[in-house]
Parts: sequence; C-alpha cells; structure tokens
Amino acid sequence: MTAQPEDPRTAQADAAAPDPLGPVSLPKRGRIGARAMALVGTASVAAMAVHFVVDNCTTHTSIQDPH
Repeated sequence: MTAQPEDPRTAQADAAAPDPLGPVSLPKRGRIGARAMALVGTASVAAMAVHFVVDNCTTHTSIQDPH
C-alpha cells in the first residue's frame, strides 16, 4: 500500500479546533524576579569578559631569566 497525502481540509479543521486544555498562560515574573534575572545576566557577561581578559593577557615579563 502506498502512503496517501494528508487531506488539507482535515489539517485545517484540526488547527482551527480549540485546545482541549485551554489557552496557555505563562507565569509572570515579579519585579524582584526580573531584577534577579538581569543581575544574573550582567554578572555572567562580566565573568566572561574577565575570563577573556585573563586568558589573553600574559603575566610574563620581558626580562629573561639568567639561567
């Protein structure tokens, strides 16, 4: 048996049917939660910047050891 293409009329009817669980409502963040997330984001970016600077800067002096 060969696979038959899906009937576009039934696909549209399924998409137009209401969701049996109801609309999806996402929880809202409070002001404190939003500020906490902003602080975490700022601290993360700052930590990555420090890591980049530490990795790309050398602490070796240009004076050769007398060995």
